[in-house]
Amino acid sequence: MAFPTSISGSPGYEKAATTTQKHRLGTRMVFPDGRTFYYSYAAEAITAGKVTMGSQTSSGHIKDLAVAEAASAGANQIKLTNSTTAITGSGKYTGDFGTRGDYVDGYVFINDVAGEGQIFTIADHSSATASGTLTIDLYDNDSVQTALTTSSEAGIHKPVGHSVEVWDVNDIDGPPLGVPAHDIASGEYFWNQTTGPAAVLTNGTVVLGKNVMTGSTTDGSVDVMADDSSAEFLVGAVLAVGATTEYSLVDLQIRP
Repeated sequence: MAFPTSISGSPGYEKAATTTQKHRLGTRMVFPDGRTFYYSYAAEAITAGKVTMGSQTSSGHIKDLAVAEAASAGANQIKLTNSTTAITGSGKYTGDFGTRGDYVDGYVFINDVAGEGQIFTIADHSSATASGTLTIDLYDNDSVQTALTTSSEAGIHKPVGHSVEVWDVNDIDGPPLGVPAHDIASGEYFWNQTTGPAAVLTNGTVVLGKNVMTGSTTDGSVDVMADDSSAEFLVGAVLAVGATTEYSLVDLQIRP
């Protein structure tokens, strides 16, 4: 199944949410006024105006998966030995071409030893039981550039925008990904806003014209940015101040 990677939209398009996938995760939508949105999938219910974050890939898949079979330069397929967490594969391998695997359109990167530093987009992949072999197909025009050996180690990651959650100040699973313009139900595909004016949940006293960061005490909110050494992430600049627990108008600067 092929999806366009960037589309033009207009006001109202950002409020379309469905339980079936209509675009490739990570598809970018731009409005005439410059507002930008990325197509995402919600892992939980998300209220309009709350800052969201990505979910962490299974800890056993983050890094150090052994390359199961050497891959020469020019190879279009990479085989890894899976960890203890099973992976559901794509329809190509099961005969159900409507099924997309857990990591389709995500990434495989070589984190250590021969070929380290390379990254590839996952076009398709097989299922893999715990400690089983995971076969990863790259896109047609992509290939291994520096040969991999069975000593090489890799990590895999789902597409950015997969399994989006509300920003949790006590359990940060990934970087901020955007702010939805309407309420989202768990399991829905939706447009997550990353640049331009957005109503955002406010914590404390924000300042007109000043930057705000991901909230440090209230989930899904923004706080005034204290200084550049802050451990939190820049969200944007305040266009109109809302009282604490209300919503301010923020010029988002999360992802262009």
